[in-house]
Amino acid sequence: MKTESKKSPRVAIILVAILALFQIVRIMAYPIIVDVLAGTNAEAWLFPAMMDVFVGVAALFVAIGIWKGKGLLPWTAAIVFFCLSISDHLDAMTVRLLGNGPHPAMMSGAPSGVATQLVVMSLLEVAAVWALTSKSMREHYLSKESA
Repeated sequence: MKTESKKSPRVAIILVAILALFQIVRIMAYPIIVDVLAGTNAEAWLFPAMMDVFVGVAALFVAIGIWKGKGLLPWTAAIVFFCLSISDHLDAMTVRLLGNGPHPAMMSGAPSGVATQLVVMSLLEVAAVWALTSKSMREHYLSKESA
């Protein structure tokens, strides 16, 4: 009698949900939007700041979806969420490295230090996308039994 042992992705789900939840702190970019609109920060920071706020607001919902959800919607939403976040990091890195206007306080360190921080965060999110697209995670979210 053969018994199929399914590898549970519980640890991966916990880690990816925690990473998504951690993104809530990005709501703190709201003052950057206000400063850009007031003219005290360079206009190039408007889109990265708006994306930060969007990702920060969506973070709780995505984390709950990763933790409790099953099916195509939470799985796809999580992948899109992390891809948008990676895109935002790359945009912020570009503005920081190539921009010559005033920089927000949280991005005012050495350009290489800011870029390193954004690269590390992007690599963590790439790992989350990789985990979400692994066979065990696909089976967890997309199997007929879970729908």
